[in-house]
Amino acid sequence: MEREKISRKRRGIAVLTLAALFFWYLPQIQVSRQIRKEQEEAVEMYVREEKEENKEENEKSEEVQEQEPGSTDQNLFRTIDFAGLRSKNREICAWLWIPGCALDVPVAHGQDNGYYLTHDAFCRERIYGSIFAPCDTPEDFSERHTILYGHNMRDGTMFGGLKKYREASWEQEFPYLYLYLPGEAWQCRIWSVEETDAKSDVYRLGAWSDADWNAWVQERKENSIIFGSGEEKEVQKILTLSTCIGDGSSSQRLAVHAAVEMVFATKSGREEGSVLK
Repeated sequence: MEREKISRKRRGIAVLTLAALFFWYLPQIQVSRQIRKEQEEAVEMYVREEKEENKEENEKSEEVQEQEPGSTDQNLFRTIDFAGLRSKNREICAWLWIPGCALDVPVAHGQDNGYYLTHDAFCRERIYGSIFAPCDTPEDFSERHTILYGHNMRDGTMFGGLKKYREASWEQEFPYLYLYLPGEAWQCRIWSVEETDAKSDVYRLGAWSDADWNAWVQERKENSIIFGSGEEKEVQKILTLSTCIGDGSSSQRLAVHAAVEMVFATKSGREEGSVLK
């Protein structure tokens, strides 16, 4: 009889534990579905992939760029409807696509660094916020170092997928990410990954002397968990993706640095062809 009571008690505890876990994870599952659904809708509405009718035009563009390694990357020909995006929110400044994280989203650039922590790029209140650039970033992303921030979602959405790049094998499988601006498309190679503090020199922005820049780049290389594949070349421009480590309660951050290898001016830009010297 006593054993039966103990057994019933254990079963009851197990049921309560499962119920608690279910109600704990259910909101996270719902948020995950919402993020993915909204991303799919945004891509369908504002992103146009290369189509057959553009093939001849793109081939001509490739002829112009035939001396530039990597310039035939068809992902650079994606078209983003920035006019449509900015009719929804004038603070949308770019579009970020990270194939290795299944992230394909607009990027915001607000008047402060707090608003887009709790609002998406379309100004809807969301706990997962938006991918955004610091408020003091030039609108054309013209500085040598550009930073984008995003939440580390537990399910891997937003910048939660960046942790995959702690493994060199993931960087080798997905070596590139893409940033689209009005008139430009950037091809960026994953170059280094580091865990750091939120107040570290990793987050330096603004003007640089050549000596300061070279020293900062060398430090990023030396501190990297992995080092990006591909031919080693001088790094002239870096896009850094930053997110919290863990639940964000500490000042520790994960920073993924991508070297900008190609800047392609689209039809709405200056002229077709590589513009990065």
